[in-house]
Amino acid sequence: MNDTTIDATLKNGLDLLDSGKLKEAITVLEGYWKDHQNLPDSWFYLGDALAENGQLDEAISRYREGLKLAPEDADALTTLGDMLFEAGKHKDAIACYSKVLEIDPKDADALVSIGLVHNSQERSEDAIRAFNQALELEPENVFAWNALGDALYGQGDVEGAIKAFEKGVEIDPEDPAAHFNLGELYYDLEELEEAEEECLEAVRLDPAYGMAYLTLGGICMDQDRTADAIAHFEQYLKHEKSPQAADMIAEVKAVVEGLKEELKG
Repeated sequence: MNDTTIDATLKNGLDLLDSGKLKEAITVLEGYWKDHQNLPDSWFYLGDALAENGQLDEAISRYREGLKLAPEDADALTTLGDMLFEAGKHKDAIACYSKVLEIDPKDADALVSIGLVHNSQERSEDAIRAFNQALELEPENVFAWNALGDALYGQGDVEGAIKAFEKGVEIDPEDPAAHFNLGELYYDLEELEEAEEECLEAVRLDPAYGMAYLTLGGICMDQDRTADAIAHFEQYLKHEKSPQAADMIAEVKAVVEGLKEELKG
């Protein structure tokens, strides 16, 4: 197989992955991997496709094998850490992120990721410490400000959380996650007008931002705006195709059916 064919095969697999054709992507990328097992990226690309298809344990295994060939690949270590975190393997996830920090002690995102693991374990003080360490390295790191806001809110520090989320929006007004996080907080505080404004901005910036549509649907339901709620939930269903979200997708479909019956009513 010549280099041109290799590139074409890989491109085809990645294009299929980007378009959401996961099974086809896995087939193509597995073929590429079989011919190029000496290349760490062949393991990583296949791992990415498997993870997207919900085959997390297999994806983790592929990444571990690829890292045997490229043990200092910080991006791959970060991705493996994210997969392990999603799989609930917290100790192993932190080990990956810590290895990234060994490679680059100034990698603020790795500190944020460690903090997120701590926060998921209700170790909020450790989490906040990690987020603040990240912000000492990169004061403009929106990822860190958003994570800090979540942790502060979890501790009951509403004012601190709002300030953190607002700082993220100030640093990068084009970041949909920053607007969504602020909108979600306002929604929890039952400040519906502000919540809707921020979530609408999130989907304006990223029309495929599924979680923002969920919140918008909830806001509209709280205000008895049934038709608007249906529209937002249908946008969520249009954009959310992940196997990991199967339960939520089914729940939203049921809600939409119920709301449509209510409108007929």
